[in-house]
Amino acid sequence: MKMRNKPARLITVILSTVLLLAGCSEDGDSKKASANFHETGLPIVDQPITLTIAGTYDERTGTKWNELETIKEINAGTNVSINWNLTPGTDWTTKRNLIIASGDLPDVLLKLSSSQVVTGGADGMFIPLENLIGKYAPNLTNFLDSYPEVRQAITAPDGHIYSLPLANMSEYKHADGNTLWINKEWLKKIGMDMPKTTEELMKVLEAFKERDMDGDGNPNNEIPLTGVYGDAQYGLGYLFGSFNTIDESFIVQDDKVVFVRATEEFKNTVKYLSSLYQKGLIDPDTMTQNSTQLIAKISSSKQASVGAFFAWSADQITNAEYRWDYGSPMIPLVGPGGHQITPRNNLQMTPGMLVITKANKYPEATMRWVDRAYEPEMSMKLREGPNRLKKLDNGTYDTIPNPENFTAGEWKVKETPYNDFVYGFSQELRDKQVLPAPEPGQLDPDFDEWYEAQIPYMKPWVFPNIMFTDTQFKSIERYQTDIKAYTDKMEAKWVAKGGIDQEWDSYLETLNKMGLSEYAKVYQDGYDTNKANLEKK
Repeated sequence: MKMRNKPARLITVILSTVLLLAGCSEDGDSKKASANFHETGLPIVDQPITLTIAGTYDERTGTKWNELETIKEINAGTNVSINWNLTPGTDWTTKRNLIIASGDLPDVLLKLSSSQVVTGGADGMFIPLENLIGKYAPNLTNFLDSYPEVRQAITAPDGHIYSLPLANMSEYKHADGNTLWINKEWLKKIGMDMPKTTEELMKVLEAFKERDMDGDGNPNNEIPLTGVYGDAQYGLGYLFGSFNTIDESFIVQDDKVVFVRATEEFKNTVKYLSSLYQKGLIDPDTMTQNSTQLIAKISSSKQASVGAFFAWSADQITNAEYRWDYGSPMIPLVGPGGHQITPRNNLQMTPGMLVITKANKYPEATMRWVDRAYEPEMSMKLREGPNRLKKLDNGTYDTIPNPENFTAGEWKVKETPYNDFVYGFSQELRDKQVLPAPEPGQLDPDFDEWYEAQIPYMKPWVFPNIMFTDTQFKSIERYQTDIKAYTDKMEAKWVAKGGIDQEWDSYLETLNKMGLSEYAKVYQDGYDTNKANLEKK
């Protein structure tokens, strides 16, 4: 019996030796990698490494990010180079979902939803970052210490941080990015003042439709009003404030979470939009076009052919020949019930802007590299464009105006990924900018004066930036897709064809059958937990 066990013992010894040697080899590789990495100073690594980063891009900037002045500066002296795998914004959601589903991960992923961050973190697809931040990201640490609400927004309910943010904490960003611009030169032609009510807006648009506003002899080719249906920046949301609501899925009123699309206020808004559409005052393309098509429509002709549109800024997207024909954005219109509100938005934040995946062999080096984006002056350049900034002797930054061959928007994003990459922009940086004073009658949402003009009408109803638990996110996914698709379909149908009064009761009944109360409860529970956590601090 003992003789029979000898081969088995020999095999065991051999296997143990092999495993021990393998372990030593792995430790040796780890030590070698550690020796290659520097915790401070430059280069970040002795031997060059390449990281693959997948994300989306602004078409005005393009895909050659390694040639951008901002990225060149971030890369300089680090021995870290980047292989950018970038997808157009209109396709990124689909591409991102395919990447995650395939499991064939790049080293870094950009611009994820909060649910994808939490779920991917819980599943081990994305690595926890809080320790790496503490050790290797002093710039980001300083920013998070200055703005605890950003740290809270990126902290998952399990206590881990799986993503790095884009955050613009300038106070003026509380103003809504969706507003209405009306061609004041057209108003002069029709002898009408800037509308102050929804009724007056309808009369203005009717006049735009009936007359030859561009003087080409054809009174039927002008567009009274256009936008991008369902878009947060270019959509029709501005008009919701005239009916005592805002264009969000959920809002919070007196600590109660409300699903907007099941309210009388939503119903009244849709009826007004439908009345505009039925009269031919809303461009039919609004229901199908994207933001690129909208911008081309309002900027490509030699003279203005659009009477009014929804956007953040006319100055940045219209033709230079008539950009100021649109004057200033408008304070909220007074609705039939006397309502005149705009949301007090959460400050601009994308909590899931960057994750480091489990495929990444150099997480420490990656964290040191990306922390360079959070250095205050670099965040200023990423946000504002280095070609637009001139640093003055007193430490402030003057703004270099756009050349004639660039629109303001094109000039701003010429040398920066802008809102498709991380940065931490503070109110302190905002205060260092020497901003041009607005011309009389030419307020722009980038001016603090515009924000201040909105304050009297702001309502703090926007659902806060929070991270739900993995279980809550999965519950949200269970209901959200079908409910959103159904409400989108019905809203679009009612705007284009009417019928909301006749179908309203059956619509609410269908929503209840689809699980609206359970869907809303997840948001209420998440809000209550978040509020309780805040009160403990």
